[in-house]
Amino acid sequence: MTEKNKKIKNCASCEAEIAKSAKVCPNCGAKNKKPIYKRAWFIVLVAIVVIGTISNMGNTDVEKTTTEETPKVIEYIAYDVKELMNDLDNNALKAEKKYSDAYVELTGKLSTIDSDGKYISLTPTNDNFAIIGVQCYIQNEEQLNKVLEMKIGETVVLKGQIQDIGEIMGYTLDIDIIE
Repeated sequence: MTEKNKKIKNCASCEAEIAKSAKVCPNCGAKNKKPIYKRAWFIVLVAIVVIGTISNMGNTDVEKTTTEETPKVIEYIAYDVKELMNDLDNNALKAEKKYSDAYVELTGKLSTIDSDGKYISLTPTNDNFAIIGVQCYIQNEEQLNKVLEMKIGETVVLKGQIQDIGEIMGYTLDIDIIE
């Protein structure tokens, strides 16, 4: 290809030879535009779409790995309600650090059954005068049916996660299992 041929092209409208740098065709007056794929804005747009697609593919890979993981096995640590209450009485801050969000297996005396079926309360088994203890929230119909068969004063074993700890109200627990 000669140097002259590199600078000349045919008009898209009339096929006359014109300079590539000409704004309009001298023969027919048609505008001499670059093809769309050679325009700067088109190249930028394609680059953005490609980058977006690549980054989105990376995100879906992360989502797949998190959803395909095996379910977490929960290990419950066994405590008597008396131990929790003693820790709370001795040092509330230390009890907060030790039990906050912990999965526990609690043994205690059933002291309250809520008339609305939202919670039960456990106190230490050997303390007939305990006022505060662990307020345990019922999570489903199966648990509610088990609570319907219980009586105040019974020793109960629950598994669940401690949600809140306070000096005045004691502990709150979301029940996972009633044994």
